[in-house]
Amino acid sequence: MFGTLLLALLATDLVVEVSPTQLEEEIRRSKTPVVVNVWATWCRPCVEEFPEVLEFARKHQSEAKVMLVSADFPSRKKLVEKFLKEQGVAFRTYLKQGSDEAFVATLSPQWSGALPATFVFAPGGKLVVWFERKVTRAELEDALKRSKDETEKGGKR
Repeated sequence: MFGTLLLALLATDLVVEVSPTQLEEEIRRSKTPVVVNVWATWCRPCVEEFPEVLEFARKHQSEAKVMLVSADFPSRKKLVEKFLKEQGVAFRTYLKQGSDEAFVATLSPQWSGALPATFVFAPGGKLVVWFERKVTRAELEDALKRSKDETEKGGKR
């Protein structure tokens, strides 16, 4: 019984709501590069790229913070949790809260809002590169290298 309760508690912490302000704060506070992947369960390209993003996250967990942000409606939270469990995600992920416009402005004013979208920030919050399409692990690794180069230059938001 205790084990079941513990698993239930852990599962509820898998997906937490995040506002644009909270997301921006997480990005700015990070001492490592931040990769924000915005996706949705209903987005076929998002689902197709998910294993690549997850593989990147696992490989670079000590040198980059990967934030998976679902653009699903809050009413679909259980479906998001189910998808993440099926994919083997064991770290905290996020569910977008608030207006689409606020998220666009937080991540990149040039972003149309189309999914999937991935943003790579240098420590301190400077946007280094972003993709408004499916992304590969190789592209993410190149973007991580670019964010580290930006860090050495002392780039800030």
